[in-house]
Parts: sequence; structure tokens; C-alpha cells
Amino acid sequence: MFRENNTNLTIGEHLIYQNLPDDILARINKLINWDPFQQILASLHPSKVGRKAYNPVQMLKILIIQQIYGHSDPEMELMLKGNLFYRRFLGLSAIDPVPDYSTISRFRSDLKSLNLYRRCFEELKRQLAQKGFELRSGKIIDARLVKAARRPGKDDDASFIKKGKKTVYGYKDHIAIDVKNEFVSEFVCTPANVHDSQVLDELLEGEEASVFADKAYDKQELRRRCRKKGIFCGVLAKARRNRPLSARQKKRNRIFSRIRAKVERVFGIFSLHLQREKARYVGLFANEIHLFLTCFTYNLLNLAWQTRRKEAI
Repeated sequence: MFRENNTNLTIGEHLIYQNLPDDILARINKLINWDPFQQILASLHPSKVGRKAYNPVQMLKILIIQQIYGHSDPEMELMLKGNLFYRRFLGLSAIDPVPDYSTISRFRSDLKSLNLYRRCFEELKRQLAQKGFELRSGKIIDARLVKAARRPGKDDDASFIKKGKKTVYGYKDHIAIDVKNEFVSEFVCTPANVHDSQVLDELLEGEEASVFADKAYDKQELRRRCRKKGIFCGVLAKARRNRPLSARQKKRNRIFSRIRAKVERVFGIFSLHLQREKARYVGLFANEIHLFLTCFTYNLLNLAWQTRRKEAI
């Protein structure tokens, strides 16, 4: 069972919320139907006895706020008590209680149970498709390394990999984005030593019209799959021993590189704006949830940006 918020806002609270300028959180709130997420997350606390839990959609929104603004769990608890923009986003009145930092941390961990975070991501993709943002027309896939939150040997799930002359200890974020609007359609987090091509099945849905990727994915298996299903293969060609690239391959690489570069912009937003420059948590499970929250929040922000761009035309 979940706590019920005080829905009877005072006249003063209505006036305060109405006079606050629209921020990114308010725009997201207007664009998303949160009811399906309520149904998905309801299974977290099915019991009708015992202490009532906080509303799971509000808890999910709290994690979204953290992704955008970078608050730690203790900071988030303090900010929820006084930040009007956050309270408006959560639908809280002045007298509604807020969760403490340990409750926020537990909810983040609970998302793994019953694969609920994947179901939440699929629901967001469904709503994006309803709004005209189809994510299967073409995909760009890529991966990047993220350093572990702790030094070598202190995280059993992290691993070493050599990149150029540097050795990195940590994890690897694998994502697929749609070519047209750059929404994240799939994501996987693995130890750093997992090769990019090993998670192809988890990134591709089989209905893509085209696939673009860098040279790390230049495998015959992917090219055969594309030919078999009639998918345009925009994977960059890689030179091999005694087999240099032809002039035609170099030209195709230059063209495909401009398309593939879109995914670098997404990774840049992850690092600069969504707190995913390095791993913040210990363990593969925790970092998979963090990557989910990063991709989920990025898609919400991108939806707000895309919608605003359409309105400005």
C-alpha cells in the first residue's frame, strides 16, 4: 500500500505553483502519462498491511531529479523539503512528508526486482512512439568505458581493459540510439573487458531498417545478419593485415562516420549533464540501474527538447 498525498492544496499553494516559471521538470510532467508507471511499479509493495510506502512514481521522479541535478541521497532529502520546483514536479503540498535518503537508496535498488526498470523503459518507448518518435527505423550502436567508483580490487564486478596506452578499470556502457531523433532505444552495462560486439543481440530488436556502428563491430556475423534481414549495414570497415581499405571503403567510412557521430553527442550529454562521467556505485547491478536512469532521464529531456523545437517551427 502507498501513502496518499494531501491533494487539497491551499489557495496560497496553488498561487505559488502557478506563478513559478515552467522549468524542464514541469515540461516533462506535461508530456508524460505517469499512470502506466504507477501500474508497473505497484508490485514493489503489494502488501496491504504494515507501514505504507511512498508512492513509487514519486520515488521514480526523485531519481530523475537526481540524474538532472546531481544530488546525492542525503542532499536530495534536504532539497525535497524546500525546493518548490521539485515539490511541484512531485505533486506535494506543504504538509506532505518526503522520503529520507535511505528510502531513496532502497527504491533505487528495488527497481532491479521483477525487472521493473526494463518495463519502465519499455513503457517510455511506447509513449514516445505514440507521440510520433518511432525508435526502430534505424539504429546507431556504440559503447564507452566508465571508470569504476573505487580503486582496482575494491569492486568485484569491474574489470581491466587496455585502451591505447592506458589501462582502465571499470565498466562499459553499451547503447543504441535511433538515427533520426537520437532517443536511446536499448542499453546494457557490462564489465569493461566485454567486447562491444558481444551484446549485439541485446541492442538490436531485429526490425531496424539500418544499423550504424564503428569499426569495433565490423564482424561478418553482423553483416550476414543485415543481409539476411534486408537491413542496411552502415558499419565502418576496418583494415586488416595485408588488406588495406579501398578508396570506396574509405569514402563510405567518411559518410557513415558523420551519422555514427550522433551517438558521441548522446554520450557527451551523459557525462556533462547526467552524472554518468564515471561509475557512481559499486557492482554491476547498481551500475546497470544507474545506466537505466541515465538513459531514461535523457529520453525525457530529449522529448522536451524535440517538442519545444517542433513548437518553435
